[in-house]
Amino acid sequence: MEEAKIQPAPQSLDRGEFYPKVGDWIVKEFGKKRYEEFRKTLPEELIHRLENADPAGWYPVQDSRLLYEKMFACFGQEYLESYVQYYASQALKGFLRGLVAFMNPLGLARRSAALWGRFHSTGRIEVELLSRNHGTITLHDWNYSPIHCHIHRLWYAELARIAGGKDVRVTETHCVHRGDEFCRWDIRFN
Repeated sequence: MEEAKIQPAPQSLDRGEFYPKVGDWIVKEFGKKRYEEFRKTLPEELIHRLENADPAGWYPVQDSRLLYEKMFACFGQEYLESYVQYYASQALKGFLRGLVAFMNPLGLARRSAALWGRFHSTGRIEVELLSRNHGTITLHDWNYSPIHCHIHRLWYAELARIAGGKDVRVTETHCVHRGDEFCRWDIRFN
């Protein structure tokens, strides 16, 4: 099926907290030399943000799309999962990580839905619990790129694992880039 041509709203923004995690992950996973090679693939403005962004500041969502696409091209799709695992480990540290370990994976998904607006200026999440080990996560009004959908799928799987889910399976069942009105992931675990 041909990819739908959807343009994000120009005022769509992400928090700057993800920029340092991208750079740190590349150095940790591949070393300083590969990081320098990666930097050379980016526009100057994005290099500056990657290295100097205010974690609490708001930046164009197109930055994350370009960074993820460049990461995919430079390191391969299989490394995006490693990045998401690293990101989650950095985002959920100390007391918060301990607290998360006591939550049901779908309870954690519900909590992350409530936090969505702290990191994204547009979109909203709905979590539907279908059973103790099965639910759906639906993302409305956020249509930036297929790679974002892939990153979200990996993020939801990692959250479920952090919260104790075993044999986690997250399947994208709807996607705005395939013509649907929203993106939805089916999540199952033991």
